[in-house]
Amino acid sequence: MASKHIKKKVYDVLRKGYFNGPDDAVDVSDGPEDSIHLVVVSRKFDGRRLKDKNDLIWSQLMRHLVRDEWSKVSLSVGASPEEIKVS
Repeated sequence: MASKHIKKKVYDVLRKGYFNGPDDAVDVSDGPEDSIHLVVVSRKFDGRRLKDKNDLIWSQLMRHLVRDEWSKVSLSVGASPEEIKVS
């Protein structure tokens, strides 16, 4: 299980930083062993390619966390609300 402290720090960096809109959602959960998985849903991803979405997430993590913190993230998914709607 990942450190609660690091999970909160990752959440705060994303939610209080670039993904701070009222409709933005950030979920931080446990990955295998002590790794962290992220899911970010935001209109800021509208029309963006997968690489651009990952770049937005990772630029925030790498800018505001030390390597020992951001290196715990083993999966990150960014999606716009339209991409996750069920028909």
